[in-house]
Order: sequence, then structure tokens, then C-alpha cells
Amino acid sequence: MTTLAAFLLALTVGVAPETLDFGPATAHAQARIEADGCLTSVRVGGVEFFRSDTAFPRGAYLFRDSLLTQPAVHRVDDKTVEAAGDHASSRFAADDDGLTWTITNTGAKPVLGVIVFEAAVKAVHGDDGRWAQPPVNRPWHTTTWFREGQSLRIEGGTRIWGPWGDHLQVWQVDVPAGQTASVVFRAATADAAELARAAAVATAPPPAPPKEPTGPMWDLDVLSRPPHSVPAEGYNEPGVRAVFFDGPPYQGQPTRVFAWIGLPNLKPGEKAPGMVLVHGGGGTAFASWVRLWTERGYAAISMDTCGCVPQGSYGNWHRDPQGGPPGWGGMDQIDEPREDQWTYHAVADAILAHSLLRSLPEVDAARIGLTGISWGGYLACILAGVDSRYRFAVPVYGCGFTNEHGFADSIKSLGKERGDRWMRWWDPSAYLKDARLPMLWVTGTNDFAYTFNALQKSYRLAPGPHQLAIRLRMPHGHGPAGEGPKEIAAYADSFLRGGPPLPKITGSGRDGRSVWATFEAKVKVPRAELLYTRDGGHWQDRLWLTQPAAIDGGKVTATLPEGTRVWFINLYDERDCAVSTEHEEIEPAL
Repeated sequence: MTTLAAFLLALTVGVAPETLDFGPATAHAQARIEADGCLTSVRVGGVEFFRSDTAFPRGAYLFRDSLLTQPAVHRVDDKTVEAAGDHASSRFAADDDGLTWTITNTGAKPVLGVIVFEAAVKAVHGDDGRWAQPPVNRPWHTTTWFREGQSLRIEGGTRIWGPWGDHLQVWQVDVPAGQTASVVFRAATADAAELARAAAVATAPPPAPPKEPTGPMWDLDVLSRPPHSVPAEGYNEPGVRAVFFDGPPYQGQPTRVFAWIGLPNLKPGEKAPGMVLVHGGGGTAFASWVRLWTERGYAAISMDTCGCVPQGSYGNWHRDPQGGPPGWGGMDQIDEPREDQWTYHAVADAILAHSLLRSLPEVDAARIGLTGISWGGYLACILAGVDSRYRFAVPVYGCGFTNEHGFADSIKSLGKERGDRWMRWWDPSAYLKDARLPMLWVTGTNDFAYTFNALQKSYRLAPGPHQLAIRLRMPHGHGPAGEGPKEIAAYADSFLRGGPPLPKITGSGRDGRSVWATFEAKVKVPRAELLYTRDGGHWQDRLWLTQPAAIDGGKVTATLPEGTRVWFINLYDERDCAVSTEHEEIEPAL
């Protein structure tokens, strides 16, 4: 390895960029900061590494719900430039060792530092010694990137992921509210052997597709046996216990899975009903989620599905050296052996967690339900068709038909053969046809990922009975957003604890602008409302409105406003639990 000899910093302050040289110019590294505070270019030996467009992406930039600009750009001295905005600031300091990008999150929400690479960057070396051809999804903190005989080392990241957009690679660092992160760029650090290896990786042909399964994707005979488990020393939370249990092999090596298990207070000889809790993107095993259910009288287990342990911060959990593949979605892993891909492991880990929970003497194995949030809801849809031991399943947000909802571009970017393979192996639509258990689908009108079109195809595909609980602009997330809806607890109680069921929609329809729904209920239904939108286009962006609907006995009626494009009806029982009719799209609009 060689030491960076120079780093040139080109600055755009206002309109015209200014270039400053630092030390010997043998490394010939250049960086460019625009008037919006974005680091739009890093060149090494004249070779560009970052992708930057006029609006988005912007090379290396900050992101919080949308692009964060930092228009207060000024030069501190001949080696330092600072930029500041409403929610964050950046400091760029150059010296003979490299360029340090210091990000300070001054806001109340997490901020991401993001880098989007040029598609011609075709080799990356990770801190675990592995090489890959971008775009890939890896939990790497230090990475070295290669293009046309040049290298750029980046220290201080959280992970890399892709494909995104036009088959692009993304680098990311998570900066919690009120905290600071330092990112260091070092140019021309690779020696001749590494450059030769990078050239080989960049030009390597695509691997042969992995083999199709000759039988079921998962061996239920094996996975239904309780896995070996041991206490997870050093992990302590009130009211729950931490365990590691044996997972399926990954890249030929044994794995272990972290989980929290909780039990309610029980009388001697009493057995509790159980819940399996599957986290979503950015999450891990959550002790608080387990406690939520033990306080309701349930045994519960929450396992990590991404080879991590619950140390670190949201979206930046520590990797377990004995963990399985990272998540989520596993699109970048589609050319790996099936048994080394994320969905295979995540589903297998959840089945094993279920087997472990039902083996406990305090748990009634005949009374266990399932719920999952976001990517966990996606997994719950697969599990509902694969693991027939559950009494019911509640996917929150997640559904199938990934090539038709908010993640469609991720499937499209794989190309036809690889995208078709992902859909065939890992999309819930391949398994929901076997889901004969009752299912409650919980989501919001404007979910950013799992849109109404894919949701409806998913619940209609599952042959078992289903109910819907669709709230107006329900937020997307863990905690109260995805764990707390009252409908989930009421639904579980109705199957596992003898509680009254949710109201049941028995029919719905439309005659012109007059719409109706009929229902049966064991709990009084004091109100109902019509939800409608006049908008077309992206489901996520449609404006949904509400108006009261009339209840007469077991029937609800309403009149659609002029211009309605999509509608459905919500009933609310005395517990404030919502039950929804299926939505109807009207073309052309009324």
C-alpha cells in the first residue's frame, strides 16, 4: 500500500470553482464542492468516481426525507471548506493523507450521508477481505473502489447497497440526531497486486445462475425441529431473555441467530399463546416488541433476520461474526447459491424461531400467531404459505408482487432473467397461493413501498380468509406505527384468547356514485367513513380524503364525491379497531 501524496480540492463557491493544491501532486486527487454543499466529484488520476446530476443524485450528499442542501458554503482557510444548512453541516478538510468529510446532524431526525458511484466503478474491496463487482449490498464500513487503474479508499461508512436507479451503487453512513460522523477519502492507496485483482473483478463475466430447487425451497422437516439454543451472554433487557440459536449454514459455515424471548406471568401448569415477531428494514430483534406482547399475556420471540445483534443504532446494528447474510431483499445476492441468499435465511430463521417458541413448556404450540413489519411483513407473507403451523398471520405494510410496487425498480434493474428468478424464488406471490390460514393485512393509504395495486393482488391470491385494516396515511415504521395498531392485538385475541373478533365485511358494491358495505359484528360499530381520492398516478402521492358514512343496522352507505377515482369504506368498532372493504378503482373517474 502507498500513502496518499496529494489531494487537490476544487471548490465551487457561488458560480466559479476554485482549485487548491496540497503537497506533491503524485496522487492527483481532486474533489469538488458545489454551492449547495454537495461533494459532487472526486477524481483520482483524472478518473471520476461519483455520479452527479443537476438535481439528483449529487455525488456525495446528505439526505433526510429528501436531498439536504447546505447553501452556506465558505472557505475557512486554504485547506478547509465548510457548508451549512437548516438541519446539518459539513466540513471538508484536505491534507497530505486525504480528505475528511465531517458531517454534523443539527436536526431532530437521523441524517444519511450518501455517495452514488458512477456505473463504470466496477470493483470494490471490503474490510472483510472480500471483493465484489458493484452494485452489491454489504455491511462494509471501510471500502476501496476501483476504476480504470485508480483507487479510492473510503473509511467511516455504515453499509453499501444497490442496485439503485440505473443499476448504480450506493454508499451510506448513518448520522443520528445531534451526532457527528467522519468520513475519510484516501486516493491511490492500492498497490499493483490490488489493482490487478480489481481489473480481474471488473471484467469477470457474470457467474452461472444458481440451480433451481428440485423440491420445496425450505426443508420443513428439518426446520420444524427446535434448534439448539444457548443464552446470549452480555445482552440484558428487563422482562426478556436473550438467546442464540443455530441457523442454516452460510457460505459453508455454521451460523447463529440472535433472539429475545419473553413469557407472561403464568399460573402453575398454565400455557400461554405465542407470537412470532419479524422485524423490517433497518430493524433487528426488539426487546420492547416482545414486552408489548408479554404484557398482553402472550409468549413472544423476536429474532434478527440479517446476521446482526441488537447493539448499535437503528439501521446500523453490529454484525455477528457468526451471522447469516445481510438484508434486505437480497437483490444483489441473486447470483449466489440459493442457500446463501437473504430471503432463504430470513424465512428459515423465522421458522426455526417458531419451532423454538413452540417447544417451550410454558407455550401452547396450538395457539401461535405471526406478525411482521415492512420487509418483515413481506417475510410474513412467505411464511404464511410455507409454515402451516400458525393460527393466523398479520403482515403490516408488506405484501407480494414486488415488481409492481415501490421496489419495482429494484427488480427491473436486475434484468429479465435475474429479475424473473428473484420473483420466482423470493416474491411472496410464489407462496401466498398456499396460505390457507386467516390473514389480517394492516397498512396505510399512502405507504411509500407497498402500494394498493400489489396489496390487493396479494390478499386476493391467498385462499384463506382475509380482513383488511387500512388507515388514512398510516405512518411506516417500527414502534407505535407498525407494532401498535389495535387491530393486531384484537385479531390475535380473537384466535388465541377467546376475544371478540373484528367486524366482518360480508359484501360491498357500487351503483353509480352510491356505494355500500354490509357487515357482521360482535362488538358495536358506532361509526364508518368513506375514504376516496380523485388522483391518479403514483399511489404514494395520491391525496386521500374522508367523509362520514351512514350506518343502518348491518349496512353502511355513502355517496362518492364527483371525480372519485378510488374508494373504500372503513368501519370502526367500539375499540376503535378499523376494518376496511377492498378498494375499487373507477376508470374513467366519476
